[in-house]
Amino acid sequence: MTTPQVTPQWRKLLDHVMAVPERIYETWEPVVGWNNETPFGEQYGWDGVAWCVMFDWDMYADVGLTAAVPKTASVSAFTSWARVHGCWSEYPSIGAWTNFGNGAHTEIVTGFDATYVYTKGGNSVAAGAADAGQGNGVFSHRTERRSSRVTGYLAPVFPDGICPPTADPADPRGGKPATAYRWAPAVANVMPAFPGRGYFLLGATSDHALLLQTWLHRGQWGPPYRVGPSRTMTALDLLKVKALQEHFLAALGPADGKTGPKTWQYAYEVANGLRKK
Repeated sequence: MTTPQVTPQWRKLLDHVMAVPERIYETWEPVVGWNNETPFGEQYGWDGVAWCVMFDWDMYADVGLTAAVPKTASVSAFTSWARVHGCWSEYPSIGAWTNFGNGAHTEIVTGFDATYVYTKGGNSVAAGAADAGQGNGVFSHRTERRSSRVTGYLAPVFPDGICPPTADPADPRGGKPATAYRWAPAVANVMPAFPGRGYFLLGATSDHALLLQTWLHRGQWGPPYRVGPSRTMTALDLLKVKALQEHFLAALGPADGKTGPKTWQYAYEVANGLRKK
């Protein structure tokens, strides 16, 4: 059976993290204030409490990488875990969990250069915004690497054995140190072969589903995601497929939400700028 082009697990993770819409996710209550209730806490299984570490874990869970990181809601706990498991680093690497303020907060590393580390995380506020110290959404930030606020990083070992871009000159995972790395959307030169209709039925889980959902998200088809693309086909994904089919009805009809070879092709081409909407 034909499968999509092999993509390193760190890259799948990064693409997923960057696909999460940046906005406020909590609800404001008159007496309580921001209530910490989010789809990320709900997914983790402990809602209504500080959720910055939960966001990190959810991102790994969404792409099938829970074996690489501990399931904990504590920055201090994942720091201790990293030290015990030989995954603690003073240098940023893509996908690493940042310990900010010696246990105060965490975000996932999405890029770095000689001066800054770029991160994205939950239970945070937009750059330059103020929220009395309590984050309420998912946002990206830039922090000086040598800032006293940066305590260090949990740099997990990815199961596929491929080390992500790293600034560590002696990364124990075997990665070659880079001076800088910044995320950019991947644009494939060759469309991955259509794997079969069964991968896109309601409830089907696979990397093929994640790939299709990423294309649908980039193409802005149908209702927006609450969180972002995942490896499981949901009712929302079928609505997004249907929206694509309705737009190109003459070529893709009937608009039934079922993904076939032509729907796969059109989703890919629009997402990668090869076909206009």
